[in-house]
Amino acid sequence: MLLDRHRIARLVELSALERTAKGPERLLREEDVALLVKAAYDDATEAARADFMARIKLMPETAWPWSTVQSMAPRGGGGGGGGGAKVVLSPRPEFYAPAALILIRGQADSADADPGNIIPDRSTADGASFESLHKALDGWDTKTILAWIGPQSWVNPAAAPVPKDTGNGGATSGTPKSGGDISPKGDTPPNGGGSELPVPQVPATAVNWKHPAVLATGAAVVVTAGVVLYNASQHRDRRRLEEALAAQEEQQ
Repeated sequence: MLLDRHRIARLVELSALERTAKGPERLLREEDVALLVKAAYDDATEAARADFMARIKLMPETAWPWSTVQSMAPRGGGGGGGGGAKVVLSPRPEFYAPAALILIRGQADSADADPGNIIPDRSTADGASFESLHKALDGWDTKTILAWIGPQSWVNPAAAPVPKDTGNGGATSGTPKSGGDISPKGDTPPNGGGSELPVPQVPATAVNWKHPAVLATGAAVVVTAGVVLYNASQHRDRRRLEEALAAQEEQQ
């Protein structure tokens, strides 16, 4: 299966930013969110698109596009002890991760896909070694997720380095030689200081995903121009994304 590690890294970054960004910074980064979602939607299967739209329609329209990267995991609170502590109930497990993750995990197969983004299917015997990654994605455990992201491929951080023969009768040293451990650093932020990950590839042409036409409350359809999301509300009609794309091309 395909699991684009660059898009996952960007999603982790934007999901964390969604919690803290306010005012001008939030407005400025909306374009980054929109481009990530647009690219992921374009490459996703029909089933993944349908699941994504079912999730998005549960969220307020005014929260778009940040609602697509919003994590539903508990952010605070806890036990029901004294002192007026607020009890925070856990959401359903499928709501822990951002909605955009549905699209990234549901990417359609592609002949020109980066081999470093290909991992065994979860249901196969080979996929067992990636189960901890899948569980981290299910529960949106970003620290574990980032630890799996290597510069060239997904890398199991729990895999021990192969010991090297020291020449003393087969005994080996418990400390690997320099360069022997290729596992990524779990605390390295995506697209941030010192990260070896390239910037996720997204379409060069920005799409005006701030337009209400991109937020569908009932269904999604696909046309040759790309993604068309529409609102089937009886109270108002919404122009399709195809019109927004055409209008943008005329302005260029």
